[in-house]
Amino acid sequence: MAVNTKTDPVDGLPAIEAQDWAEEKHEHLRQYIDISREARRKFLRGPGAGASYCELFCGPGRLFHGSRFFDGSPLVAFKESARTGTAFTHLHLGDEQQEFCAAVEQRLQKLGAKVQTHPLKADAAAKRIVRALDDAAINLAFLDPFNLGDLPFSILETFSRLRRIDLVIHVSAMDLIRQMPAALKSGSRTFDRFAPGWQEAVKGLSPGEEARGRFIEHWLGLIRRAGYKDAKVWKLIRGPTNQPLYWLVLVAKHQLAATFWDKVGKSPQGKLDF
Repeated sequence: MAVNTKTDPVDGLPAIEAQDWAEEKHEHLRQYIDISREARRKFLRGPGAGASYCELFCGPGRLFHGSRFFDGSPLVAFKESARTGTAFTHLHLGDEQQEFCAAVEQRLQKLGAKVQTHPLKADAAAKRIVRALDDAAINLAFLDPFNLGDLPFSILETFSRLRRIDLVIHVSAMDLIRQMPAALKSGSRTFDRFAPGWQEAVKGLSPGEEARGRFIEHWLGLIRRAGYKDAKVWKLIRGPTNQPLYWLVLVAKHQLAATFWDKVGKSPQGKLDF
């Protein structure tokens, strides 16, 4: 997907355009990193295995909206971990754009981070990252794709090989709402890579809230069967005119992650919006 870029006047490196809700998404990530600091600290003491942070759609590390420039998720994550005295020992960041990988690496190295970039498509980057991670470490991945097609289910299967991995994922509600009517009408396989077998889950339903709910529950069920302890939708993020934007999803290999997320999201919604 093509993105608009500008040169950041702070450091002369590229920044990409973001919508005005980007910082709300990053605030949830920042809060989670803050609240989980003590769990991370245990892996940083003595000969501990360390704590790694991963992204597959990292961009250059800086964003802009209008005339304002601000940090992207890789910088938000590392700065917050450093602020709490539990800085990630390794960052593994993927993006298809080599220029973005070079920019985010340079920015993070200036902050003292140990970072490795992977200029590959997301599924290939995930495989390389998992091979590089220490299975005894504690790991966090933040996945914020532009649309559902950018997040094939194989990526979640790849990360599931790790003993300790939690994932914070933003799932595009806009993409599902926009494309589901045509996909149901034509029998298109638009969402097959994201949620294999989704057609059976929504069979007989017309496009709408029930079909979207069944679709997401089917996807969460696939995740649980892939070996994760928990997979939950915690919040629907809406835009300035109340339009659905993203579902905020937590996927955890350890039940403790759900406890942390309770503190960020207060509590799971009694009835989720789909």
